[in-house]
Amino acid sequence: MNRKKSSLSLNTFLGNARAVAILKRAIEQDRLPHAMIFSGLAGVGKCTLALLVAQYLNCLSPQADGACGACAVCQRIMAVIESRNLKCLKLKDGGFCGTCASCIVRTKRHPDIRLIEPEKTTISIDQVRDMIDEVAYQPLEARYRVVILDPAEQMRPEAHNSLLKTLEEPASRTIIILITTNPYMLLQTIRSRSRTLPFGEIPQDQIERYLVQTEGKPADEARLAAALSGGSLAAALNFNTDEYQDIRKQALQFVALLFKKGTFTEASALAGKVGKDKQFFQPWVECVAALLQDVYYAGIDQDRVGQRDLLAELQEISRNVSRPALLRSIDAVKKLKADLQFNVNRPLALEAMFVNLTRS
Repeated sequence: MNRKKSSLSLNTFLGNARAVAILKRAIEQDRLPHAMIFSGLAGVGKCTLALLVAQYLNCLSPQADGACGACAVCQRIMAVIESRNLKCLKLKDGGFCGTCASCIVRTKRHPDIRLIEPEKTTISIDQVRDMIDEVAYQPLEARYRVVILDPAEQMRPEAHNSLLKTLEEPASRTIIILITTNPYMLLQTIRSRSRTLPFGEIPQDQIERYLVQTEGKPADEARLAAALSGGSLAAALNFNTDEYQDIRKQALQFVALLFKKGTFTEASALAGKVGKDKQFFQPWVECVAALLQDVYYAGIDQDRVGQRDLLAELQEISRNVSRPALLRSIDAVKKLKADLQFNVNRPLALEAMFVNLTRS
């Protein structure tokens, strides 16, 4: 019986082409490190790529540039990817009934490809110890066992120390991949024994094209979701137009304060309001970044403006702000986005950015 080939592969992976090329070359030259850290923005597919690496390593009929996607091994590893967010449809506690559609997918997962995720909020010492006991033996079926910890920074301290010993004495035919948005939350000794591979934002045009061609989104909605995604495909897929309206209203208020020389008191009040909720602040910053980008394009190429319904207002702002000031603002917001991974004081960071920009 012919199996259907999966459309997801190293060759169709969205964004981070350099990281993909490095991994493919390492596999083809049989030089893949025994321990790696995939580090970067959430939602760019780090865990998915780790599983695609496992697929290429173990494919029964590898092609010249990737896994076949159709053999039994490829299909079983693809089941690991497909089952990541599946929950039992019968048991409310997220258990395993074995008979519902979700659980049936989970039963197809490859036994040598382990994805370790937090139990509630952390990855426990018991989870890591179970993994260590397992990798002491040769893989059951695969050429290479692949263990993925996601997100690795949520390991408990004792789990970090337990994993360190395994990295110091790596098991044969086992690859360990740590997924993280902040590698500096891992022990320095773990980082020194692993190859770190950085991941960046996915280009906006690639996300927009994916939303239209693969997800069937209307072009206008896809353009807006891509512009506000911050380079994260996951964020673009989860974009909610209704929730966005309130976020954009407050982001536009900040942009107006920035370029119309609003007072520090006004900026501080807004910073206190938007900065108190971390879940709100992250998309708010992304929205500010998208608005600034649209102000830039409104002055040179309006076809590239993502938020067309604001075109007239964005063009007015663009006419009244110098190009150097606009570019400084864009760079400052990028820095603020980068600083957020270090748990900075959000209102203070926003106030400081406002003061620096308005003074200059």
